Amino acid sequence: LRLLGPGAQLCLRGISLHLAASRLDAERLTALGVEPARIKTVGNLKLDVNIEPASAAEMTNLRSELGLLPGPVLLGSSTWPGEEAALLKAWRRARSGGHAGSLLLVPRHAERRAEIEALLREAGVTFHFRTRGPASQTVEVSVADTTGELRRLTQIADVVFVGKSLPPHTEGQTPVEAAALGKPLLFGPGMANFRTIAGELLAAGAAQSVADADQLPAAVISLLSNRALAGGMSSKATMWHGTNRGSLERSLAEIRRFLA
Repeated sequence: LRLLGPGAQLCLRGISLHLAASRLDAERLTALGVEPARIKTVGNLKLDVNIEPASAAEMTNLRSELGLLPGPVLLGSSTWPGEEAALLKAWRRARSGGHAGSLLLVPRHAERRAEIEALLREAGVTFHFRTRGPASQTVEVSVADTTGELRRLTQIADVVFVGKSLPPHTEGQTPVEAAALGKPLLFGPGMANFRTIAGELLAAGAAQSVADADQLPAAVISLLSNRALAGGMSSKATMWHGTNRGSLERSLAEIRRFLA
């Protein structure tokens, strides 16, 4: 809109009330010429997520279906090309340092399964793909090449890496669900689509950012070896989510006030 100049102001002139998701969005609207009186910052509707926690029995069954080893789970959430290899390297480094456990990969696009399988075969690790049915034995790497399960899968994770954030990727996938579940978060510098949320999570101490794939192993090992650090990040993630919920109610209140 900014590039349209006067045309953008013409488009916005007929809007009586702007509900901004963040202070940054409100500032951008002001820069486009919207009167501050017509802007209300209500928060991000994406933060009003409510996840029903699974029972201990359900989690035990899920771990069995995935073939996960005993111990902590490193989750690659909505990964993109290159990030599976980076996570595999980080997981292997952690394993060599005495941190037993499994790597759970949830690629953003399930149709990449052949590419990911080739990577895992070359790496010489045992693996299982969820679309092939329940695992018959435990494996080192489990690939959830399904859709609609990420919230459930995130519940069994001990450390979550948010995908599409390591170079050359720049957009980032959502960290909201993992934060709502109180998971220690890691992501790369490319979180453009969630810039405000990522910044708030970092400021709250609920997440850590790594510059590139080379920094990922140390960050993973730090969280797996330092329970106090991981636990603190978990609590801060839950607190951040609780503090920032309520956008829907604030939006409805502003709309009712406007209509009245």
